[in-house]
Amino acid sequence: MEIDAVDKLVFHVIEKVAEDECLLDEVVEFVISFSHEHSLSPETLLKLSFIFGKDKMYREKYVFARASAFLFSGKMREDAHMEAGKTASLLGLGDLAAREFEEVLEENPENIEALCRYGVMLARLGKFEAARAQYERALEIHPYHIDTLCNYGCLLYRLRDTDGAEEAYKKALLLDSRHVGAHCGYGILLYKRGQVNDARYHYSRALELDPEHVESNFRYARLLVKLGEPLEAETYYIVALKADPENPKLHLYYARLLAEHGIVHGARVHYRYALKIDPGDVEAHCEYAGLLARFGHRHEAEVQYKKALELDPGHFGSLRGYGDLLKEKGQYSEAEEIYRQAEFSRRHAW
Repeated sequence: MEIDAVDKLVFHVIEKVAEDECLLDEVVEFVISFSHEHSLSPETLLKLSFIFGKDKMYREKYVFARASAFLFSGKMREDAHMEAGKTASLLGLGDLAAREFEEVLEENPENIEALCRYGVMLARLGKFEAARAQYERALEIHPYHIDTLCNYGCLLYRLRDTDGAEEAYKKALLLDSRHVGAHCGYGILLYKRGQVNDARYHYSRALELDPEHVESNFRYARLLVKLGEPLEAETYYIVALKADPENPKLHLYYARLLAEHGIVHGARVHYRYALKIDPGDVEAHCEYAGLLARFGHRHEAEVQYKKALELDPGHFGSLRGYGDLLKEKGQYSEAEEIYRQAEFSRRHAW
């Protein structure tokens, strides 16, 4: 019976996906082979994908969506690859997501959503010109596609074309005054230009529309810090952290805020968590070391400076801070050598 085969397949997929070094493509191959052997239809696999999606079991969802795409043809294959791409994006698997959107575009080169999402993935992978080509192709086909306009604005901002970015954001907001991403992106641009009040308006508008929007909460908190409103800023950092607790950037900036106001224990907690998520963040190691040194935890501070300098031996802030720490400990000759390295790093940074 098909139901028995489905139960067996689901059990094996959950088991395989849970393995420590699971390769999702190998699980996809297993699903395809099993489906052939037990005559399971691609429609059944796609239904399983949606069921796992409802349960937020995204790795399993991705496997079944991609497997069904290989067994479908035509429009159904296109749709299944799109589901797989969206799911890979949710998982933060940029390379896999980009591959899925490429395969959608092989089926239908004018799929606007795929062009837009492929552009987003390419931008995340640092392939800015390739991303630009996708957005511009999408806008040739559909000049009023709001998500593409918003993402294009973000890309142009990153490429330092602020006039082009502003034009894209304005078009998006003219078409949809309730587009949260466009309000947030335009706020970032205005803040960069020093138009703080205008930026504040757009962040506030984004948060009226979506109070848990992570980037708007984060950006608004930073703006409030600049305006000397740290207590209000804290509330927005907390909302952002509740919505995205595994985001190291949020922990780092909140730790900075706490450290600046002498809330040492809280700052330490958030620096440690930021480094647990992203142990390769040199700046976080350096800042955490500075906090520890400031409050007399010299041994722990030295450990953090050394970790920062293992990651980036020429990091000026870490060299300077480590030199100051060694000087405080009376290790003058060692401090002098570190200061020399810091000066060398500073000069060559120019």
